[in-house]
Amino acid sequence: MANFFRPKNYAMKVDPKLKYAWVNIPKNASSFTQKVLDDNNWVDVPEDLIDSMIESSSVKKLIILRDPLERWISGLTQFAFDQHINIIDFLDNKSFYKIILSNPVFDDHTEFQHRFIGNGKNVSYIAMDKENPNYFYRCLSTWVMHTGGIANFGNWSQLINPANIHQRKLKINQELLTKFSNDNMIKGLLKKDYELFEKYDRFTN
Repeated sequence: MANFFRPKNYAMKVDPKLKYAWVNIPKNASSFTQKVLDDNNWVDVPEDLIDSMIESSSVKKLIILRDPLERWISGLTQFAFDQHINIIDFLDNKSFYKIILSNPVFDDHTEFQHRFIGNGKNVSYIAMDKENPNYFYRCLSTWVMHTGGIANFGNWSQLINPANIHQRKLKINQELLTKFSNDNMIKGLLKKDYELFEKYDRFTN
């Protein structure tokens, strides 16, 4: 499927009864969600079955969505941090900005969210909110129990992997937020990701 991008790890997981599936979008609480589902005996969907399952109307899919610009900045921060690139030195360079606009995708973490979903059917989403982390935990906990699973984190309130756990990463993240938060050109590149919030049904607790 040309419109579907698969992450390196656990692209999709399915429950033991093959009624529910989770589509992994990296940087959207994916490691946490994967651990929760593993604890409930969910399994990875074989690569040759992913396309048909994501387009199946009989399997209820869940995705975790995040503000597109916030996620992209977080992903770019992670990329620069992991690659030991002092990206802050390039933020005011016009050539660097043109490169960003021509290709904003560097890896799984900066890939557009809609590319992980492709032509998905029967999809609902939980929205992450950094101002209210508990909302995500409550919704995911409710959804897991809705599928017949066990979840004991509905009262949690801490951010997942906050940037401030490492000062250099935090500085990169803050500089990128300052640079791109009000950048309409960047937001325009993320247009299809913003449309996901209207395209699919929102799961609430």
